[in-house]
Amino acid sequence: MNTATINIVTESGMRASEIIADLRNASEILYYPMRLVGFRDYKLDLHLCHQEQRREECTHRLSESDPRYVDYEAFLERSMHAKIRLDFPHADISIYLG
Repeated sequence: MNTATINIVTESGMRASEIIADLRNASEILYYPMRLVGFRDYKLDLHLCHQEQRREECTHRLSESDPRYVDYEAFLERSMHAKIRLDFPHADISIYLG
């Protein structure tokens, strides 16, 4: 998967947004016509889980030693056609576009 890191550095008391919706909008504007297919918030340990939306068990949270474990990024590439991961280090969030 292609990756890009978007660093937002300020030299003042202002801080860049860490809101998923804001980062999604910025990502989709920068990489139009690609759209969000997933995200991972490392601080809050959240991700957009299509399995949980279907009321199934999330296989991304299982131990890597569990045979049912599926890597989230690999799942997005295969099932959701993700093409690029945008990392926002200031927010500790990754946005996946496809």
